[in-house]
Amino acid sequence: MTSWPNSSAKPERLAYRVILTPEAEADLRTAYRYIRRHAPHAAREWIRRARQNIKTLSRHPIRCPLAPESVSFDEPIRELLFGSGNRGTYRVLFTVIGKSVYILHIRHGSMLLLNPEEE
Repeated sequence: MTSWPNSSAKPERLAYRVILTPEAEADLRTAYRYIRRHAPHAAREWIRRARQNIKTLSRHPIRCPLAPESVSFDEPIRELLFGSGNRGTYRVLFTVIGKSVYILHIRHGSMLLLNPEEE
């Protein structure tokens, strides 16, 4: 499980700890491998930007809207959108519990909505 914050951030600005679940880490690796097959140089930039966008959730994660899937789960599920262009938009699905942000999945925008059986 990967977690942030990084040590260079100012404590007063960094209120939440961001934790990637093993499922989210696997989603990132799968997307990276897919992009790498088609555009090796773009894949490195994509994964860098993906992780950078995820880290922004350490500040004000509630700014992100509830995901459509949220109605099917006990905890509110939020989404952060990132990416555009040839590689499309990705959805970072997460929940906030206390002062931690748990990244549940990273899904391409064209994928079907997450359902409780997948969790």
